[in-house]
Amino acid sequence: MALLRLGYHNGMNKNAVSKQPTPQTEAATDRRAISAKTLDKLRVTILELFASGLYQDVGIRDICSRAKVSPQTVYKYFGNKEEMLYACIKQDLDRLNATMIAAAQEHQQLSDQVRAIMTVWCDFYFDNPGMARIVFLNIPLAYWVGERQFVQSALHDALYQRVSDGQQQGEVWAELPADILNEVLMGSAYRLMVRWLSDDNLSADQVRCYLIAVVLKLITVDGECE
Repeated sequence: MALLRLGYHNGMNKNAVSKQPTPQTEAATDRRAISAKTLDKLRVTILELFASGLYQDVGIRDICSRAKVSPQTVYKYFGNKEEMLYACIKQDLDRLNATMIAAAQEHQQLSDQVRAIMTVWCDFYFDNPGMARIVFLNIPLAYWVGERQFVQSALHDALYQRVSDGQQQGEVWAELPADILNEVLMGSAYRLMVRWLSDDNLSADQVRCYLIAVVLKLITVDGECE
């Protein structure tokens, strides 16, 4: 296994991500003395370090040393390491979510909507391997399953809505509850993306094809993938 696909493709470190992390609250922003330039440098540093190292190996002191900010500044602005990492990727995930939902709305058929959702989702991470590594290898598992800051909430909600509606309309396999079936779909998406990150013999096109095929196979009543 080649560990791992690294880097920010298509200028991800500057262009594919937004300029500033989202503060926890506007009021908190007023109390935190940090310039936009410093915040941008801090964010880029955080993304680079987490994209090239494991979560537990990236320390606040390493981040501060590279970004030339004090640990006190980081803790005042973000609170802790988990919040810091989440804040740095949130705007990118929000952009992904909006694009994904817009793509689904262009189609009427359930299978086409699901295919559009999964295509946008896959291509976002294929174009941004550094972000993929952060999300799938470095985000604590609680952020995948928790309700407060679920990093894949838009994908989860988009698929669940279509599974639930499809079951009611007789278009989706109904022998499992919609929420359980959706968990299986999310698990498949997660594991295939991890496999892509760790296996150079598995191409992005293969992963996209496999994932769409699996999702459609699991949800359609007759098991056909159109």
